[in-house]
Amino acid sequence: MTRFIQTSACRGLRPTDVGAAHLLPRPHLVSRLMANREALRVITAPEGFGKKSLAVSYAELAFEFAHVFWIRGESPCLLREIDNGEVASAVLKCDKKAALVVIADVPALSEERAARLEGEIRALLAAGCEVVATVSPTRDTLTARFPDAVVVDGGALMVGEREDDEDRAHGGGRGRPLTLDRRIPCLRWAERGAENLAQGLAHEDLPPVLALASWAMLCIGKGSLADLGALEPSDADASFLASSFPYLGIDEAEGTFAAATVPLEVARRFLAGRLGELAGAAGLASADEAAALMASCALKVGKSRRAARLMEALASRRAVSQWLMREGWQLLAARAAGEVLALYEIITRTRIAERPRLNAMMAWAWAQQGARAQAIDYARRALGAADGPAEVRLAAALAAHDQGNAAVREEMENELALWMAAEEPLVVAARDVAPVLRTVVACVLCRRLGTLALDQWDRYAPTSLSFGDASPLEIELMLYGAALALEDLEARGLLAQEGADAALLCQAPLVRLVALCQRALGELLARKLPLGFGALRAASALERADGPLTVAGLGPLSTPVAVALAEAWADEGAHRAEPRKLRRPSGAPAGHASRSNRAIDEATAHLAALPHPAVPEAAGTPLLRLRLFGTLEVRRGDADLSRAFHNRKKVRLLLALLVLHRGQELTRDRLVQMLWPATNPRTGSKNFYRLWQDLWNILAIGDRCPYLIRDQYGCRLDAALFTSDVEHLERLTRHLLFGAPGDAVAWEQTLYDIQESFSAPLLPSELRNEVVARYRDRYASSLVDGLIAASARLLSQGESRGALWFAREARARDGRREDVLACLMRAQMAADQRTAALETYFLCRDFLAESLGLDPSPEMAELYQQLIDGRPLAAHGR
Repeated sequence: MTRFIQTSACRGLRPTDVGAAHLLPRPHLVSRLMANREALRVITAPEGFGKKSLAVSYAELAFEFAHVFWIRGESPCLLREIDNGEVASAVLKCDKKAALVVIADVPALSEERAARLEGEIRALLAAGCEVVATVSPTRDTLTARFPDAVVVDGGALMVGEREDDEDRAHGGGRGRPLTLDRRIPCLRWAERGAENLAQGLAHEDLPPVLALASWAMLCIGKGSLADLGALEPSDADASFLASSFPYLGIDEAEGTFAAATVPLEVARRFLAGRLGELAGAAGLASADEAAALMASCALKVGKSRRAARLMEALASRRAVSQWLMREGWQLLAARAAGEVLALYEIITRTRIAERPRLNAMMAWAWAQQGARAQAIDYARRALGAADGPAEVRLAAALAAHDQGNAAVREEMENELALWMAAEEPLVVAARDVAPVLRTVVACVLCRRLGTLALDQWDRYAPTSLSFGDASPLEIELMLYGAALALEDLEARGLLAQEGADAALLCQAPLVRLVALCQRALGELLARKLPLGFGALRAASALERADGPLTVAGLGPLSTPVAVALAEAWADEGAHRAEPRKLRRPSGAPAGHASRSNRAIDEATAHLAALPHPAVPEAAGTPLLRLRLFGTLEVRRGDADLSRAFHNRKKVRLLLALLVLHRGQELTRDRLVQMLWPATNPRTGSKNFYRLWQDLWNILAIGDRCPYLIRDQYGCRLDAALFTSDVEHLERLTRHLLFGAPGDAVAWEQTLYDIQESFSAPLLPSELRNEVVARYRDRYASSLVDGLIAASARLLSQGESRGALWFAREARARDGRREDVLACLMRAQMAADQRTAALETYFLCRDFLAESLGLDPSPEMAELYQQLIDGRPLAAHGR
């Protein structure tokens, strides 16, 4: 008998590697294991599904760990015992009453060892000893060898409606739909559920191509299997992945996947180190090629921002440079300007042959961010290159024209007019967008030519465009040109809600333009692509003019487009009261703001009426709860994110500044000044983008972060998605200061709340930041003001005991204020504590004399005189 088997005996004790904290009662699954106790029970599922927890629950319920052996499969000793054929004999020799053997985490076994383990298990079953084995899907050789085995797979371990209802009954997950994330045990109940899933996938013995496909699905989130390209699994492989790895969310009938939410930073931690090995085994040249392949898959399914972050996380600088040059315009078409700028920061010191092309791309990225100066600067760099190709000069000039003042626009129109006159051909790579680019340029030059942009659009727009063959970039450029034509009409007052030009509304050019926009927008939605920069601008222009257009029979926006437009506005942070510039160009009448706000409400109503809401943030986003007084605490729903901020002082500070401003918008320059007051703006801006990305990664839910909003106007936290103890303190202080005298306030509970929640100052470890220091002093002072007011109110109600306690709390927080000491003296006199009141007076007198050279105020002197004369405390109004 070996020592390994001896130490595996539980002897009435729970296994040390599965503590009580990891166990959840799942009686329906335990009952399933008890249905046939004479057969082998196999629990096969990925990491994070609670295989060992279920086995422990069964062992505890059925045997209370008496005569139970817990054999750890990860130990090499098990392989030795299998090779020696001594597992069953050693168990029975160690305990003649052995009742249950659990083989936890069966390792990968060769065919010979699998056959030997089968013999050992059959010997145990024949001796009347039950056997339960837990194993990952790729290492499960037991199910095929035991046809009568009771199998509990990953699908059975998923959280069902019954368990969800039980959780709701106990207050857990109220109001949340039973999504895939909430059906996976570790994502629902464990603190590091995403890490469990990613670590488990990294340890699975999958073929390299299937491993890469699984990682791609996990990193991308959702899409079509066919869009995975070279990584697309065969039907048989897709069926295996669907049954063995439920968290991938594969729908075999539809050929789609909708994987569980795993932050990209978590996936990178477990994938980056072995991506090269997997790529080589799968026939790819390098890890960079694998990363680019996964990013391209994300682009195909409309996950442009995710694609950019995939490259940022997994690829080398050289690969990022090549990929950005190849896919950058598509990213910009999908409004992923922030991600383009982040990639540019990575490669900014890399040697790039086509620097003018990259500068033109950066000009448009900054233009989408609303950074006028940077957009014009990069545009001039691109235009200044003597050998710059035609499409580079065009893109740069259009970006500068979009962001420039009158002088810059005139300069850029000269450049565009020269190109239109020469009709210089574009390179082959951009030939598909040449016709629509010419249309855009013609619309930009309309005022220079003295015509309507609509006439220019009608003259140059391609008449035989096939939407099925058009690239997303081509569709976005076409819609951008249409948006320019509509905005020109709007700026001239021809599409006003009242007084629209009736003759214009009936003309064929406008009818064709509106019809083309509606078809193009419908095509983007059919492809499940987001509304890009051109589509968003065109849909917004149509929405503003939908009154006159509907009267003319051109119809309002369809419900799907209205919903997509509302999504895009929310994504851009455009649900502020003031409409975005994107929706109201400089020439448009300001009166359209109310119309845009009304349209948002209507689109939101459409969202509520749909059976499957298109904006999951509204109902499915967990609330962010933050604590800034004392130790920083950050909780997202049930998940504690506080540990992620350890050793990240600047990230903590950025989050605190956003919280302290209560969801108000702060410009990037203002934030940079608060974070790095002594740093030059350029260096500060670079640091800020890295800091913002770090905070985004920590707070992100999968490939989105609904809490953080950054656009061309500034940065902020979504006020609807977070609460903080700062808000609680402000409400508490207002109540203390302005509560009506007759209020029936439970002052004991209020005081307890103050002492428990706000015993420590605001961010006590942040000692050097002036903004935090100002807020810290402000909140400390306002709370003391509130305590004094509450003490006076309680005194007027005859609650001398409560008044005294509030006065003492004020004194404990600031004993150098004369009004605090006067409040305390008054409360002590009311409580008949005459000696204590005298001591308070002398303390105040000595402090004022020594520190400021002043005498006590007349109010304090009057209190002292009342005390000496033995007169009753005079009524005090404040």
